Amino acid sequence: MVRNEEIYKQALAFRQRGFTYVEIAKICGISKATVSNWCSKKKFSKVVAKDNAARASRENTKRLSLLNKARSSERKTRYAEAIKSAETEYSHYKKDPHFVAGLMLYIAIGDQNSPLQLRLSSSRPELHKVFIRFAVAYLGVDKATFKFWLTLYPTHDEVQAMKHWSKKTSLSVAQFYKSQVIPGQSTKATLQFGVGNTIIGSTVLKHKLNRWIELALKEF
Repeated sequence: MVRNEEIYKQALAFRQRGFTYVEIAKICGISKATVSNWCSKKKFSKVVAKDNAARASRENTKRLSLLNKARSSERKTRYAEAIKSAETEYSHYKKDPHFVAGLMLYIAIGDQNSPLQLRLSSSRPELHKVFIRFAVAYLGVDKATFKFWLTLYPTHDEVQAMKHWSKKTSLSVAQFYKSQVIPGQSTKATLQFGVGNTIIGSTVLKHKLNRWIELALKEF
């Protein structure tokens, strides 16, 4: 039995017009549970629920599409700005021997394929130090944001290797990712502590560095 027949009829009428339980509850001044109790067993209410769900799905898809377009546009703008600033900065840095050294080092052994990160791989800690100093001085990278991981053989002592590389690169062990252990055994003295990989995760900085490399190669 319904205590307030008028509100009950209003609730059903609003539901037939496509209103949600929450909306009806607010309009009629009743709880959502009451609206559900009145409407949930009505055949038309089930149709409304299905239509509302379909509409919400379409709206969410549309919102996500717009959001993705906005994000894509924002990324393109940031990449364009990075390239533009790279061109200006290159004209100031190109005669700086430390800048040139870092750039040539990356051209020689840095990762050129991934658009998402800068990565330098070498078994020589001193080369990593050059790259780290280059990234801090010219790319503005905070030293605490560098990541590092080791390529090791099963015969390596991982803890000893991590301590060695941490000391040589001045990076905290807390910045190290899990080491990659590969089958086999190193016979080279230079691989006593494995191969180090210095990582900077930044698509924007990769665009900037790539532009510097393009400009430098044009001058050779």
